[in-house]
Amino acid sequence: MVNKMWGRACMLLCACTWGSYAEGDNLLRLCSPGKNIEVCVDTDGGQLVYSVKKGKVEVLEASRLGLVVDGKDLGQNVSLAAEPEVEKFKTEYPLFGHHAMASDKAVEAMLPLSADGVRYGLVVRVYDDGVAVRYVLPENARRIEREHTAWNVPRNVKKVAWAGYDIGYEKEAYVTRMDEMPENEYVCGPLTVELPEGYMTFTEADCEDFPDMAFSRSGNGFKSCFPSSEKGWDIKRLPDESEKVLAGKYKGKDVSPWRCAIIASDLTGLVNSDLLTNLCPSPEEGRDFSWVKPGRCLWQWWSVGAPRYEDQKAWFDAAAELSWEYYLIDDGWRNWHKDGKDQWELLKEVIDYGRSVGVKSLVWVNSNEMRDAKSRRAYLERVKAIGASGIKIDFIPTATAEIMQWYMGGMQDCAELGLLLNFHGSVKPTGLSRTYPNDITREAVRGNEYQIRRYRRVLPQAHYVALPFTRLMAGPADVTPVTLNPEELATGGYSWAHEFAQAIVFLSPVTHFSDHYSYYLESPFVDLLKAAPTVWDETLVLPCTEMGEVVAYARRKGKEWWIGVMNGDKEREIEIPLDFLKKKKQAVFLHDGKELASVVREEREVSKKEVLKVKLRAGGGFVGRCY
Repeated sequence: MVNKMWGRACMLLCACTWGSYAEGDNLLRLCSPGKNIEVCVDTDGGQLVYSVKKGKVEVLEASRLGLVVDGKDLGQNVSLAAEPEVEKFKTEYPLFGHHAMASDKAVEAMLPLSADGVRYGLVVRVYDDGVAVRYVLPENARRIEREHTAWNVPRNVKKVAWAGYDIGYEKEAYVTRMDEMPENEYVCGPLTVELPEGYMTFTEADCEDFPDMAFSRSGNGFKSCFPSSEKGWDIKRLPDESEKVLAGKYKGKDVSPWRCAIIASDLTGLVNSDLLTNLCPSPEEGRDFSWVKPGRCLWQWWSVGAPRYEDQKAWFDAAAELSWEYYLIDDGWRNWHKDGKDQWELLKEVIDYGRSVGVKSLVWVNSNEMRDAKSRRAYLERVKAIGASGIKIDFIPTATAEIMQWYMGGMQDCAELGLLLNFHGSVKPTGLSRTYPNDITREAVRGNEYQIRRYRRVLPQAHYVALPFTRLMAGPADVTPVTLNPEELATGGYSWAHEFAQAIVFLSPVTHFSDHYSYYLESPFVDLLKAAPTVWDETLVLPCTEMGEVVAYARRKGKEWWIGVMNGDKEREIEIPLDFLKKKKQAVFLHDGKELASVVREEREVSKKEVLKVKLRAGGGFVGRCY
């Protein structure tokens, strides 16, 4: 809910209670609800800038703001056109994620601004774990040439987590020193920086009809970039998407997406931040999403290629034996023809069979079969009519302003039809799973589809331990984890324990497991595969975690705790305190075995006073279940 507007008396306070305003260059000073984060908006020589403090430490130095709209730089010669309006937010909502409930508690200021007589607005919102800004566009604006939003960080940055640029986010992820990061080149967000006093992640939220935002580094700062629209873009609604709920508006006005900085003292606080979903709209009033169910999904394409009609019952039977909820019918079903029946009739047959054994079906489609609103709706209606529970839409064009509107339309169509949605070959998420919880996961990541022998592709071990602080900071990622085929493992040097840990560390409410079902059913930890959750009630990033080196999570689902550890490219020994346990529990631990395709299984009682000592091989891992 939104509390009442604050008046001028509050705005003239000199101390930073919630917000303050002073005449002169200082336009706004706004504090978070817990008063631990403060954002200031100023003009510096006429240039609009903002800065952020965490406590007494400046974590974001004066950074440029502004858009160039219809030839006018709205960041230059800026003055306050009227008094800011300040309001508070406080609500909670459920989500499928690192925890079960999100807390949306913030203070927001709307600044009416003027740049050489052009009226527009800047919205500033501050939380106890971050800051976000967005622009209210001038009335009758027609074209955006560029954006100048920047993030200037202190010079004592220890590490930066980033990824190479690709329109589908399928480049390698890295953790490096700042000076080892490319300069004046596109890189994909989110970006995470490690400071002596904590961590910050930079990305965007609620991107509805702007192009996808990338970054480039300039010295100790990052600039917003739009590789898909380098020469700018027109501000227009596509006629066939104009009636959608998400139309690039906020409080009835045309706006940019939010430009965000998540700020946390430790990695647990960073990973658990709900900033991105908090910045997105609530679901449409009256819209029921109780049908959206997370779960595990078996999948054929990675292990054997295009699905054959004759094999489908075996895959459904295997999913049922594993107690997994879904099976994905991937690319290849379009070529099915048998006994005078076309691909759609055969697809319905296998979906019906899946339903008979208690397994729901997801269906793959190439986006070129639904590139406009009319064909998209017709295709989705057909998929729904034959009994599918969801759709995987692949090979999506680069994320221009027009294509982003297509994404929004697809999310709404699937919500109305009751279909789960998984975008592949896609752009990163920006928190809109709050508005559309059926947008259950998406790719936009270099995952296990890349680590595959038949295409002679190998991922370095350091990549996987950078992903939690790059792409995964934007939201769930369909990394397609848990490869167990020994020949596939050998190419990258990954252990079974590392692969299983991926399913615990990499959040995906519907998790698509990559390998052939035979490896799962015959594994020495099939009991754990049958029990592993995909969404969580509580998440801790364990203290041994180092970005780009080793990642260790402890996650709770109900009364059970699961531990997942993925190691990078160096052997090491770590310690895992079990102080998160409230009482003694039975435990199953999977350690790296002598061979990559092996584990040492340990079963015993554990208590919160215990500290596990775990040896990890390069590319190794560890999995624990405490129940």
